[in-house]
Amino acid sequence: MGVLSLLDEECWFPKATDRTFVEKLLQKQKKHDKMSKPDFRSKADFTVNHYAGKVQYVAESWLTKDMDPLNDNIVSLLQNCADPFCANLWKDTSNITSIANMGDAACTRPRKGMFRAVGQLYKEQLQRLMETLRNTNPNFVRCIIPNHEKKSGKIVPPLILEQLRCNGVLEGIRICRQGFPSRVPFQEFR
Repeated sequence: MGVLSLLDEECWFPKATDRTFVEKLLQKQKKHDKMSKPDFRSKADFTVNHYAGKVQYVAESWLTKDMDPLNDNIVSLLQNCADPFCANLWKDTSNITSIANMGDAACTRPRKGMFRAVGQLYKEQLQRLMETLRNTNPNFVRCIIPNHEKKSGKIVPPLILEQLRCNGVLEGIRICRQGFPSRVPFQEFR
């Protein structure tokens, strides 16, 4: 089970907490070389070892955030907003299961089938992306993180250079500058 699957599973248990989620995740993934515990000085709960480096995650409020339901009425209202920026943020959100008959207002965890979790929505978007990639012939797919604070408009040049170096982009530029072909299939080049 992956991180998102475990997160969705934990959302259904009434006594689950962020701590139990992290413990279950580390227990299930302890044999996997891409997942590890952070060092003792870090405040992170777990570390994912990506090809471009280690990314540490703090799982505070993950269960609460994943259980946030997306209500049909609110989403349609935001999609039809007069502000173009706000409407653009919500344009891709469709086919959302509405919340109906919540029952007791004191109930903190919705019952199965009553909402679609944020993690489920993300997995569906990822599945659509993977289908698109399988149906096309992409040369490269690169995701560059501009900063660790996740602030828009902030760029940390050393971080970007390190990612470009790991992706092989800088090496590709050097090859092109020396006059060698860079997008010719090997057989044709030979």
